[in-house]
Order: sequence, then structure tokens, then C-alpha cells
Amino acid sequence: MQRLRWLIAGAAALALGCKSSSATASSGGPPPGATTVNIQDFSFSPDTVTIAAGKTVYWTNKGPSAHTTVSDAGLWNSGTLNAPSSSGGNGYSVTDRAAGGSFTVTFNTAGTFTYHCSIHPPSLYPHFVGTIIVH
Repeated sequence: MQRLRWLIAGAAALALGCKSSSATASSGGPPPGATTVNIQDFSFSPDTVTIAAGKTVYWTNKGPSAHTTVSDAGLWNSGTLNAPSSSGGNGYSVTDRAAGGSFTVTFNTAGTFTYHCSIHPPSLYPHFVGTIIVH
């Protein structure tokens, strides 16, 4: 029982240490000093990043499908990040696209934070996962 209390207290501390914003269009680009993770072709690139506590990670969807970034521990959920739009009128165009949906999380606590796309879960896309290492 004592161990369970410590586990719950630790999870609460992690939740308080991570501050996330809501999903937004990436018209303004990443915040200054943010580490960018691109989502494209059912992968996060880079799939592992290391940052200092207090720094921000900025995910942006660059591919033709909608995706999400969801913490495995339930600390954040971006909601659906739409695919980039195309002004070509004939579907997705690599050479003529606007930025897709984006999402940021500021990590205030050291630790290792794993995440995935809930639309394309690891059970079906085992390599579509990512890790944020905060020191």
C-alpha cells in the first residue's frame, strides 16, 4: 500500500512537471529554442530527443495523414494534428504544401517520456513511437 502511494505521488509530480498546450496550426513555427520533431510516413523524426529541463518539444505533421502525439503515461495528448494542406487542388503535393498541425510540450521535470500516435497505435505500427529524455 505504501508503495502504491509513492507511485501515485510520483505520477502526480510528473504530471505537474509537464505543461502542455493545445494543438494549434503551425503558421508561426516552433517557439524559440524548441526542439522540433517531424511526423511523417508513420514515424517521428527524430524518434528520440534529449533536452534540458524547462525546454520545449514542438511536433509538426509533415505527412499526408492525420496523426497524434500521446504520452504513454497519460501526461499529454495533442489531439488530431491534421495533415498539411495542398493548394494544388489534386490532393497531397510535396512541392506545394502548407505546414500541418502542430503541438508543443514544455518539460519541467527530468525523466524519460515515451509517446506514440493513437491513430496508428504501436500494436499496428511498432516503429511509430518516440522518446523524450529530459535531464
